[in-house]
Amino acid sequence: MLRNTSWLLLARLVTGFAGLGYLSLATHSLGVEGFGTLILIQTYVEIVDGLTTFQSWQAVIRYGAICLEAEDVAGFQQLLKVTTLLDVLGSVVGVGVAVLLAPYLAPYVGWDAERVRLVQLCSGLIVFSVVATPTGLLRLFDRFDLIAFKTALISLLWLLGTAVVVWLEGPFWSYLLAWGVSYGVGHVYLIVAGWSAVQRRGLLRGDSDKPFSLLKPIQLGPIHRGLLKFCLIANFDASLPLAMRQASPLLVGAIATPAAAGLFRIAYELYTPYKDLAALLSESLYPELSRLSSVQNWQTFKAIALRTLGLGLVVGLGMTAIGITFGRVALRYAFGPEFVPAYGTYILLILAGTLTLASCALEPVLYAVGRPGLSFRVNLVAIFVIYLPCLLVFISAAGALGAGMATLCTTAFIVGAQSWFAFWQVRKREKAEKDTVL
Repeated sequence: MLRNTSWLLLARLVTGFAGLGYLSLATHSLGVEGFGTLILIQTYVEIVDGLTTFQSWQAVIRYGAICLEAEDVAGFQQLLKVTTLLDVLGSVVGVGVAVLLAPYLAPYVGWDAERVRLVQLCSGLIVFSVVATPTGLLRLFDRFDLIAFKTALISLLWLLGTAVVVWLEGPFWSYLLAWGVSYGVGHVYLIVAGWSAVQRRGLLRGDSDKPFSLLKPIQLGPIHRGLLKFCLIANFDASLPLAMRQASPLLVGAIATPAAAGLFRIAYELYTPYKDLAALLSESLYPELSRLSSVQNWQTFKAIALRTLGLGLVVGLGMTAIGITFGRVALRYAFGPEFVPAYGTYILLILAGTLTLASCALEPVLYAVGRPGLSFRVNLVAIFVIYLPCLLVFISAAGALGAGMATLCTTAFIVGAQSWFAFWQVRKREKAEKDTVL
């Protein structure tokens, strides 16, 4: 798990430095208003992508571990058919929704007809989002190095493309082109890498009279019990928080100003290492917990989860101390004096990031025991009962700072609720194991 985390951490470090370079180039070239408009367009595409495409990699890991433990190759292949179909369906729907919805959103965020056309062209990038199944396969087979390479590749290509655009003094649309090319190349690489990994293990070979094909009818068996329900719940659980986080700059821009959206995005980018580190710890932990859950080794299961929680807390506190000390300086010299007002928002976000790191093992625990519904309920309440009302009220009162306040309040609720559910589920299974032994 630590080896996998190290690969992802290395990629996040490359991404972090490349992202800062890209942001520095874009902010100095476009200014607050132009950069805010760029962020609104990218955010819109990312929101639709997050809401419509399936996060089916959780199902690939959960049910893939069960199929491989039972040596059920046919069942594993049927699993891949289901998840791939969901990936394709989600991406097609996403492109359609993004293209059709853009003109209706334009009056609220200040897009003219030219901007709307650019948004609709960028919406085509959603077709490359059919990467959930390949991502799940690479995680299941411990090929986190390939995932790390994809992450770094996108960031480096994006930085290189932006540098070329700035050097050539390219128009506004060329910044979007640099983003789109890097996004497409990285995702195509991940698709090829994921399916190549499973092919090398001989898991795509079918019977002599019925070779494996994604186009043949799907035939689910007892080993797939609850698969579709798991996929739907896991998708909503992953997509809703992702989309709402991405919606924050859009709401800041609509309720306040595009400049405020730019300030929030800069603060959010400096907060990203917390979120990314928590995500990579969760991503590395989840396959391990799924394997332990499949053999019902609850003692080791609990021990690894607790150690990961402790690691996340220590790292989060250290990063927060550094962020409070040097955050204002980083804003001034990396992005310019006009972005220093983002410091207050940044402080609120890194406090939320510390809580996220300290709870990075909770969601993988709930998924590994087959209870994504509990995580989904927590996120559903957090988003619609706490986050959105707080966001609307706080943005109206404090602009970008209000978005940071809403994020901190929501994160605190999620950590508390998920802690309770994770503790309850593990204790329940430990008790059942002891009763079985007795």
